[in-house]
Amino acid sequence: MSVALDFYVQRDSWLHRLDPRVKLWGMLLGLIAVFVVPHLEVQIALLIGLHALLLCNRVPWAVLGRLWRQMALLIALILILQPFFAPSGEVFVALGPLRLTSGGFLEAARLATRAMAIAFTVGALLFTTDQRALVQAFVRLGLPYSWGLTFSLTLRFLPAIQQLFVTVREAQAARGWVAEGNLFRRLHEYLPVLVAVIIGTLRMSDRLTLALAARGMVGSTPRTVWRDLRMRPGDWGAGIGITLAFGVLLWFGIMQ
Repeated sequence: MSVALDFYVQRDSWLHRLDPRVKLWGMLLGLIAVFVVPHLEVQIALLIGLHALLLCNRVPWAVLGRLWRQMALLIALILILQPFFAPSGEVFVALGPLRLTSGGFLEAARLATRAMAIAFTVGALLFTTDQRALVQAFVRLGLPYSWGLTFSLTLRFLPAIQQLFVTVREAQAARGWVAEGNLFRRLHEYLPVLVAVIIGTLRMSDRLTLALAARGMVGSTPRTVWRDLRMRPGDWGAGIGITLAFGVLLWFGIMQ
C-alpha cells in the first residue's frame, strides 16, 4: 500500500486559483465555527455546503467518497459508543449503569457530523491546493524558509522512502525471503530489509544534500521564487466574504 501525502486534485476552477492564504484563513474560521456553533443543523448545513463547494469546483465524487470511507470507522464508533456516555432525555435501553437515551443519540449525531465537517473543512484546502503553493503560503505568513523547505522535502521524500521499502521487500521475496512466525520473529526477519532501506535512505539524503548545496541553499540570504503569491481583488473579496459568513455563524451561535 502506497503512502499518499498529496491530496491535490488538479482542476481549473476559481477555488483552485484562490490564494492559498485565503484558503488557510477560511479553513481556520471553519474549524472555529465547527466548535463554537455546536448546533446539529448548523453542522449539517456546513457539511452540505462544503460538498456543494467542492463539487462546483470539479472535485469528483470519487474523491469525496474516499474521504467518507476513510472516516467511516471513526463515525461508526462515535454512533455506537457515544449514546451510552451522554445519558439525557428519554431512556430506551438500560444495561446496568449504562443508559441508551434520546439525548445520547442526538449527541452522537452531533459529534459524528462535527467530525465529518472537520474532515471536509481540511479536505477543501488539501483537495484544491498543491503542496508547493501551500508551503509557499506558510512561508509568506511568517514560517522560516528553512522550515518550509524541510516540510516540503518531507512531503516529497516520505513516499519515496516507502517505495524504496516496497522495492527492497519485493527483491528479497524474489530471492526466497519469507517472514513467518510470531510477531517478534517476523520483526527479526525484517532486519535485512530495514538495513537496506536505511542504507538507501542515507544515500538519498547524501544526494539531496549535494543537490541543495549546488543550488546555493546555504545560509539565510533572501530567497527568490519563480511564481510569487499575490493577492488579487478576487482573493480579497473571497477573504472578506468568508469573514462575514463566519460572523453570521458566530452571531447565530450566540443568539441561540
